[in-house]
Amino acid sequence: MRIYTRAGDGGETSTLSGQKVSKNDASIHFEGAADELNAHLGLIKTMLSGNTQQFIEEIQANLMKLMAHVSDRENERYFLGEDAVGGLEREIDRLSEGLPPLSAMLVPGKNAVEAHIHIARAVARRAERLFTAVNAEHPLCPEAGAYLNRLSDYLFTLARQE
Repeated sequence: MRIYTRAGDGGETSTLSGQKVSKNDASIHFEGAADELNAHLGLIKTMLSGNTQQFIEEIQANLMKLMAHVSDRENERYFLGEDAVGGLEREIDRLSEGLPPLSAMLVPGKNAVEAHIHIARAVARRAERLFTAVNAEHPLCPEAGAYLNRLSDYLFTLARQE
């Protein structure tokens, strides 16, 4: 089976729902940022161990669910629930317990893992902005926006821990 179809050569692509959209559509920009974030998380996951690896895999699954949600807005099976947001909040709280209070701006680059996590955090912020643009055009699951906002907070906290 060939991986190429030539269907997108003219600058359009199809969403999961079958709708043809420009590759410059806000939803495609979001999906690209989410895909980039997922790749960064995959790299970070290889540098960590144990429960953090498993938690990052859950985040990656939720990102793919978010991408599917944006591509097929009406299909409720791709909606994120409050439990996804709550899971990030609980993990942020757990990681924060042993950290000193912030007293200055953080400059990334203490070590390779921390620097990669900060790259992922910045991409998560971009994905959140792009999601907001899509949501302005086509209302989406409200928990999805909250999840993306909490995700960058989680990555910031994880970077501090590293």
